[in-house]
Amino acid sequence: MNEPAINQKASGVYETSLVPSENLSLVWDKIEKYLKRSAKRSGGRENIEDIFYRILSKKTNLWIVFDTGSLEITGAQVTFFNIYPTGKKMLNLDHTGGKNMQDWVEQGIDTMIKFAKENDCDGLEGVGRHGQWHWVKNKKGWKRPSSVYEYEFEEKK
Repeated sequence: MNEPAINQKASGVYETSLVPSENLSLVWDKIEKYLKRSAKRSGGRENIEDIFYRILSKKTNLWIVFDTGSLEITGAQVTFFNIYPTGKKMLNLDHTGGKNMQDWVEQGIDTMIKFAKENDCDGLEGVGRHGQWHWVKNKKGWKRPSSVYEYEFEEKK
């Protein structure tokens, strides 16, 4: 299928947007490669098909990051709510991937924090490769027990 040419130029301004599961097929070919890399790093816990079907079945949420000028999708994030037996509710940052992450990761984290607060979460958490630590290591409140990342909202403590 031929896609129309987009005459817009990259702006260097990025937005992070939640993709309803019924629209998954509209973006999958643009983000599959990003999520496939993340799945390969899961140590055999998950493959790309698992990620696809969890999004489709609304067990997880898909977010895309795109340049507001060119509309090019440059990243993807998969999240889900993790509710513990104690009632603690965390937004789990399950899979993250993309290109030029240094250009959009800060804005993406801010979007995840806002979404988590709007959904009455106590914070954010995720398991990731050691290299992801450098994105949050200088932010107040983030800690790394092993390769698990978590950020608890001050107002929830």
